[in-house]
Amino acid sequence: MSFSSILDWIYPPTCIACRTLIALTDGQPRHMRICLHCQALFQPIAGTICKTCGTPTRQEVERCVSCYGKAFHFTHNHATFVYDDIVRDLLLDLKFNQKKQIAESLGKVWAQYVTELPENTILVPLPLHRQKQKERSFNQAEILALHISQALNIPMQNALVRIVDTPPQSGLHPRQRVENIAGAFARAPGISATGKNYIIIDDIYTTGASLNECAKVLMEAGAATVSCMTLSVVQRKKEAE
Repeated sequence: MSFSSILDWIYPPTCIACRTLIALTDGQPRHMRICLHCQALFQPIAGTICKTCGTPTRQEVERCVSCYGKAFHFTHNHATFVYDDIVRDLLLDLKFNQKKQIAESLGKVWAQYVTELPENTILVPLPLHRQKQKERSFNQAEILALHISQALNIPMQNALVRIVDTPPQSGLHPRQRVENIAGAFARAPGISATGKNYIIIDDIYTTGASLNECAKVLMEAGAATVSCMTLSVVQRKKEAE
């Protein structure tokens, strides 16, 4: 038995969601810090959706109310979970308390639900500004993308950089979000996007402003296609009614 395994027996890991001890008999992989009970609380998206942003809708539509009239540089977003209480609490804890183990565990949960992706695609994590990544010491989108990459054997590439440290998007009107993020991203040095198919990875789809700006950069750099994939999506009340 390894030293780390011995430590797990002496100090059983605690679930980062419900704060209860995770039994080793559950057979959880190492560094998985979300118990089986809490994993069952995640709501995989099923049924009809908006074919642009991926949010659940009463009937399948090309563009929901939130997407209608907008210019998109990506083909579509595929979201796996509804942004409900458990996802929201974990992501807020991750972002405001810099808990890398949350990103690691969310990546493992997410990878269980992503069974296939188009061939000849490259995963691109939505980048953080270097100062913010220095403060946090990690980029959660990169960790999430890495787990999908490993699970499906699809390459991941940091093809984008964030060149402007913009104010947070939260609390801004959708139009303000677009203005706030304009010009914030660029193609990473030494990266050729010509003819490539990209999937941009992030934790949550709200209005899609950041994802769209990233897609714009890749398309202008010559990418063949750009789509997006997010761990979760915010379900608008109008769409759920």
